[in-house]
Amino acid sequence: MRVHSETTLPVIPEGLEPLSPNPGGTGDPRDLVGRTEELSQLLRAVSIGNGAHVTGERRMGKTWLIKKLQAELAGTTTAIYVSAETSSLALFEGRLLGELRRNRVVRRRISSWAKKVGGELKLTVLGSGLVLRAEGSKLAPDQPVPRELDVLDLLSSGPKGPVVLIIDEITVLCHALGPERAAEFLSALRTRRQSGGPPLVIAGSIGLHHALDDFSPINDLRRVVVGPLRETEAHTLAARLLLRIGVEPTPELVARIVRETSAIPFYIHGVVAEIPERQSLDVDAIVATCIAEDTWNTSHYDTRLPGYYGPERVGLARAILDTVATSQGPLDIDTIKDRITARDPDLSATRDALIELLDKLEKDHYVLREGNTVLMSSPLLTRIWRHHRWLS
Repeated sequence: MRVHSETTLPVIPEGLEPLSPNPGGTGDPRDLVGRTEELSQLLRAVSIGNGAHVTGERRMGKTWLIKKLQAELAGTTTAIYVSAETSSLALFEGRLLGELRRNRVVRRRISSWAKKVGGELKLTVLGSGLVLRAEGSKLAPDQPVPRELDVLDLLSSGPKGPVVLIIDEITVLCHALGPERAAEFLSALRTRRQSGGPPLVIAGSIGLHHALDDFSPINDLRRVVVGPLRETEAHTLAARLLLRIGVEPTPELVARIVRETSAIPFYIHGVVAEIPERQSLDVDAIVATCIAEDTWNTSHYDTRLPGYYGPERVGLARAILDTVATSQGPLDIDTIKDRITARDPDLSATRDALIELLDKLEKDHYVLREGNTVLMSSPLLTRIWRHHRWLS
């Protein structure tokens, strides 16, 4: 989604409720501004489909959105949310077990089984799915009580229908499992979904293409892309944040904030949070300083590339982004190839190699494709990339 420059000033609605700036945090789901279309897609995906794959660049508010989904479902459907943002598989397994125990519907079933088998409960992620075991159980061999429980069985039926399982930062979990085990795990979840099992919602900033060779285990999930806010939503967010810090949300100031942040929620929060600290309403200067001082860790857009593309391709990936970021308009692939070769003949690449990298850079939300041309995904990212790469 491209964010265009303002041609007319926004109209600021009367009676807006102030909202505290919270860059990088997840607040009360009721305070989520905008995302009505994305939320509608998610609700349809879990009510009449198998679930959804929520994707988008970091800092767009994906976690806030799926927390809002969980809250919206609460009246009619049980939803369990768990974050996989950890390098420890055991920690994720413990988190999920904790969420199962906190859920009123699932907790009763687990407790009933645990009383019969005894021992310490442990949840394990396997290629076959999710399994509950009772370690140290004293259950006699002749007892007709299962020694293991399939978690998906627990989630498949209930008074309000199947329990929706929401796994945030799914790519981190897949990396912890490794490509083969991750594919087996997601395939097991898909098989169960298609036979009446629980819907699944997965989300993550880092593209799953870095962890999975085959997307068939999740190709039944509706893809919901979370990008910059729509302009009216971004205006409302900026105005509410300004009200909280005691600054009048004039149309001119609101428009500048939205334009300079490319309507990305994190940076809207970030700019408004900096206004009292810097005693300034110069939005352009605030953004420039925060990029220069790496206040928002914007250097991560560059430093994470070696982990994405490896030492053998990171140089070419950076050269592509350098070329696109310094262009005055969208570029076609042949122009990109010619410019890279002219700048550094050692980085010359085949057209096919460039197509493959551009595809990955698009999936990683660095570039947008428009027909047969590409451009940076936002004016703000262009600015960030130019600064950290010392480009004019």
